[in-house]
Amino acid sequence: MLPEQKAYIYAWVDAVTAGGFGAGVYCSGIPAKEDDGTTIVTADDIRQNAGDRKIVYFVTNDACPPSPGCTFPNKAPHAAESGIDFADVWQFAQSPRRKDVAAGCPANYIPDGNCYPPGIDLSQHLHIDVEVATTADPSQGRSR
Repeated sequence: MLPEQKAYIYAWVDAVTAGGFGAGVYCSGIPAKEDDGTTIVTADDIRQNAGDRKIVYFVTNDACPPSPGCTFPNKAPHAAESGIDFADVWQFAQSPRRKDVAAGCPANYIPDGNCYPPGIDLSQHLHIDVEVATTADPSQGRSR
């Protein structure tokens, strides 16, 4: 990320925190190759430069693996299985399925490429993203 992008994120986090709220960021947990050949994970980059800021990390990684794809298992995966051990939330399925990222996912997306909740009539076109979190309320609303 550019220094200006990180400065914006941290200024926003500081303002939200100063207002008495908990701050969180939605960011990628997918390794990305930079022009110089290095690999960067946005979530790691934000955290490594955040200082002592308390930030909730809502990480997206719909690449398979680690994502199980569009599935609703009896035992949900843990957010740390996203590849980001400090993730508070892991978005592991997106609608529509991103073919460039989730090409290796199991054949558990509907043929139109979307993810639907179980028991819903597909004609309603209620496609969803699927996440798991470490707690029932990861952002905790107001800070304590």
